[in-house]
Amino acid sequence: MSSRPRTEFNERFNISHLPEDLPKATTSQVIKHLAASVAIYGVVLLLFIFNPWFKQLLSVSFGKFKALHFYYAYFICYIVVAPVVYLIFRPRSLWRSKNLLIIGYLSRIFRLATNRESPTITESWKPDYNELNALMFLVIKIIYGPLMLNSAMFELRRYPGLIFELKLSADWLIALDRWYLLFVTSIFFVDSTLFFIGYHTEMGFLKNKLKYAETNLFRILVCIACYAPFNMVTANILGPSNHDVRILFMGDIAHPITWVLRGLAALFLLTLISASTFLFTKASNLTNRGIVKTGPYAVVRHPGYISKNLFWLMTLIPLFIPNPESNNFSWTRYSVQSVSTLFGLLGWGTIYYLRAITEEQFLRRDPEYVEYCRKVKYRFIPGVI
Repeated sequence: MSSRPRTEFNERFNISHLPEDLPKATTSQVIKHLAASVAIYGVVLLLFIFNPWFKQLLSVSFGKFKALHFYYAYFICYIVVAPVVYLIFRPRSLWRSKNLLIIGYLSRIFRLATNRESPTITESWKPDYNELNALMFLVIKIIYGPLMLNSAMFELRRYPGLIFELKLSADWLIALDRWYLLFVTSIFFVDSTLFFIGYHTEMGFLKNKLKYAETNLFRILVCIACYAPFNMVTANILGPSNHDVRILFMGDIAHPITWVLRGLAALFLLTLISASTFLFTKASNLTNRGIVKTGPYAVVRHPGYISKNLFWLMTLIPLFIPNPESNNFSWTRYSVQSVSTLFGLLGWGTIYYLRAITEEQFLRRDPEYVEYCRKVKYRFIPGVI
């Protein structure tokens, strides 16, 4: 048991905070939590099956295994395993069950909707603080969980083709090219998998229990602007955030600068995956699941954001280099491309800068994060910014 004194934050804002004298969950509480969870997860599963957006997103497959099959397996596993685990260990956290909070709020809405009398002071349409955070946490998992699974499966599908091409590569330069592409694919596969795990785990022993979720509309919009389907609107305004991950300078795989840019890209990707690895089970957007202060986070406050943007910059640099010898080259087309690429680069960089700022505003409710900011003074580049 921690000897750290309670704070106003722990009492009022940390929805997973448990009083020290709280007993283990009773059988009745376990059954209530299980019933609420099965009901909610069942509805979410139906949403994934019948909603056109989620249905398409989770149709990506590796062999015969579709992404949607994971959620079938998860739902069945939860029904079978969760009752045994909860009845044996009876975690105290079930007294603060977020799924029970959600069911309680929905029940109240139903009562109010079917009751012609005006709501009482205690019967409000508006969710209270704990209910709102529980609802937001569920919505965040519903949006981002499938996105991360889709991304991981998409990268996984690249492996057989790249490995096959690598086996056929007689030229060492072509083989090196395929190794580079395998490296990039592996980084994004692991990164997506780590975040997928983060969105689908919340356990006391992992120290990633939800403290609170983001509820500010502006900060939510800044975050979701970077993710599908919302980023389609952003990309239509700014253009794509990156270009070909192959990074071919002057279109030449043998050009020395091609490999300089690829080497820098690999360095930034290693920083990115290092940041995600240190987040691991705490990895998720728009939530405070605990403050990470080690690894690259001991150097700057947003290593993932800066490394991702620098990687994108490496993919965009070739677009700024004119190549008059290429087919259909014109200075007019090159000028338009350069201006639009620069506009997109600055636009996406601004969005990620806003993400960092709004994320810090959100996290500064936590005294632990305020103390972390005192120790780690720079957001992106040590000694610079």
